[in-house]
Amino acid sequence: MTPIAVQEAVANNVDIADLKAKVVVDHVEVEATPKPPVADDFMYDFKYNHTLPTSDVLGVEIPADCDAQKEAEGIVADLSEVMGQGDAQAFADMFLDYGVWRDKLSFTWDYRTFNFKPAILKAATDLFATTKATSFKFLAPAPNIARPYSDFAQLQFIVSFETDLVDASAVINLVLTQEGWKIYTMHTVAEKLKQFPEVPPADGHMTGSISWEKQRAKDVDAASPEILIIGGGQNGLALAARCKALGMDSLIIERGEEIGDVWRKRYEYLSLHFPHWADDLPYFPYPKRWPTYTPAQKQGLYMQWYASALELNIWCKSSVATAEQDDQGNWTVVIDKESKETRTLRPKQVVMATSLCGVPMIPVIPGMADFKGVIRHSTAHDSSRDFVGKKVCVVGTSSSGFDTAFDCSRREIDVTLLQRSPTYIMSLTHSVPRMIGNFGPGTDGNRPNIEEQDRLFFATPVGPGEELAKRGAKVIEDLDKSLLEALNARGLRTWRGQRGTGSATLGQTRNGGFYFDAGACEHVVAGKIKVEQGYIEKFTEDKVILNCGREREFDLIVFATGFSNTIDSVRATFGENIASKCGPIWGVDEEGELKTAYRESGVPNFWIMVGYLPYTRFHSKLLAMRLKALDEGISPTPYKA
Repeated sequence: MTPIAVQEAVANNVDIADLKAKVVVDHVEVEATPKPPVADDFMYDFKYNHTLPTSDVLGVEIPADCDAQKEAEGIVADLSEVMGQGDAQAFADMFLDYGVWRDKLSFTWDYRTFNFKPAILKAATDLFATTKATSFKFLAPAPNIARPYSDFAQLQFIVSFETDLVDASAVINLVLTQEGWKIYTMHTVAEKLKQFPEVPPADGHMTGSISWEKQRAKDVDAASPEILIIGGGQNGLALAARCKALGMDSLIIERGEEIGDVWRKRYEYLSLHFPHWADDLPYFPYPKRWPTYTPAQKQGLYMQWYASALELNIWCKSSVATAEQDDQGNWTVVIDKESKETRTLRPKQVVMATSLCGVPMIPVIPGMADFKGVIRHSTAHDSSRDFVGKKVCVVGTSSSGFDTAFDCSRREIDVTLLQRSPTYIMSLTHSVPRMIGNFGPGTDGNRPNIEEQDRLFFATPVGPGEELAKRGAKVIEDLDKSLLEALNARGLRTWRGQRGTGSATLGQTRNGGFYFDAGACEHVVAGKIKVEQGYIEKFTEDKVILNCGREREFDLIVFATGFSNTIDSVRATFGENIASKCGPIWGVDEEGELKTAYRESGVPNFWIMVGYLPYTRFHSKLLAMRLKALDEGISPTPYKA
């Protein structure tokens, strides 16, 4: 079902006023001004918000006939001079007073954001003393004047440059002020280690005494890695591929029976909610004729093909039995290999790559043990086909909740969504072009260069990104007005997301609380999916008692109530000693960077590799470079000031 069809159904077939008149709250008290489901500061410590430098604030507009290439050339000449000479003051003076310099490895050997000119000056003074940037050259796309809003425009261009250790790139955005061009945001990123580029592929000719297949099995079984990766999902696979490309031996430990099970064994009707355009894993793009919205089982096959094609070393049906670290940070890890034997490994580095999710969360409710129906978490629910003709309650209104309810309603099962707090909802029709449209295929079906798009996609610092996301969320909300009103009329509560940024901040903090409409909204509007507000207060043998004493009868309760934090997976795998030393995982720190992920974890030689598919591809490259630099003894100490 296409998103367009959803919009048409809402616009043409529903009398919104009639629905609103008929909505029944069933005696559940709803606060006039309820607290938001996620507080603005939940997992969000950023301290440097600033409004956009709009034309009315700056008192000047970029002329319509501005020659972007010519202006960019002059700015790059100035940057080349001041950064080549290490002139920190002149560099800082090129920024707005509330400009932002963000760096990943190229100068700081960490993920750092320097908000506003004093912080930029301090960082540049410290870093330019040892790191000079030279050899500036323009990269595609060509310099341009981006005008996302009528009152906001900026000159944008991308350059490559070199330091002693890395080849790097920078995405630079400038605004025109009454004093001339000023840098609003600059994102510098290491692209490759100059001394240790990716190794060429193997020759491929068969010269050994046994077949390729038998040799692969022998090599995998004998793996003695310097990089041990726990988890064979997208993050583990991508990092292993990046490490191999840099000449490092790695081994993935995966508890599932096969690679790809993390997708194949989820609920059978699942498809990825966004187009695959931005989801490629490194070195292995999706084929041209790949379906736009990837079925989960097909994504699992893609991951299996990936592991085989790139010859990654993986032990499936295996897990960590014990893991110890001595005073020097050296690891001794015992692996339970296929429940047949134990193997002792001594890797230099250990990476946790078991996803952002910790353990499934189900509330403890009085009477659960007495209930004669079925209770399960969404992770244990693969299909509703056995409940045709029965009644189902899905608790939770994030993506898995809507997906589960939609599977029921398509089978004409009597299904109710139980919602405790509002959900951020947006249509794919209006969100996809604005969020990942630049990754999409052209009229010829070919997608643009993904490395070029990644540079742009990951360049915006949190502060400016928040202001742009607020505007974007308002635009999408206005475009989705008919859909949202129809959902509200059916009793479903919606909101504009944490900090009013739609899904942008929620994705970096809660990792949930939103639904990109993959079809379920039309069934809510049509009454095929019923909505109740509140929560389950208790169970009896044959009843579900909602708050305020509402009695309901259900045969199946699916708790789509999410997961705990990744730290619980760390604790379960490595024990409390390691978990207690590890920093907070995910969420936004005071500067505007993700906490702990891809960076030093607080535990020596222990790393966290997590995130959505686009994050997987982008950050796996940087983490692999960091591990290689450490392995070769060329990694500077991360900048901590």
